[in-house]
Amino acid sequence: MKTVSLFAIATIATLGLAACEEGAAPPVPEPAAGPIDAPGSLNGTYNLRASDCTDQGAPETRLTIEGNKFNFYESACTVAASEPGTSSTQVTLSCAGEGEQRNRVVELQNRPGELRLTDDSTTLTYFKCEAGA
Repeated sequence: MKTVSLFAIATIATLGLAACEEGAAPPVPEPAAGPIDAPGSLNGTYNLRASDCTDQGAPETRLTIEGNKFNFYESACTVAASEPGTSSTQVTLSCAGEGEQRNRVVELQNRPGELRLTDDSTTLTYFKCEAGA
């Protein structure tokens, strides 16, 4: 059995305490290169038809999500509340468009390459467009 000297233990303890002294600032993180989306992030452009992702002339079937902003063809919405469930998330959207302001409660299911949005009894599947499409 090896014996560790008290001197070695005292030296390690002293060095550890010195690193925690007041005024010792943590290292400054380097700035990120561009936006960072967490895995499973909803950010992006979606379309009801995957083939329309490259067609800039099909805005009526497009949905763009950026942070808490949901932009549909003729309405812009902001997430007012959300409640995660086991397989979906209930989201309350505060929307303005077509001359009116209203709240909309939708269920979202994020799947690889698509987003399912249920509004009342209607479920729509939006296909995620590749970046730059």
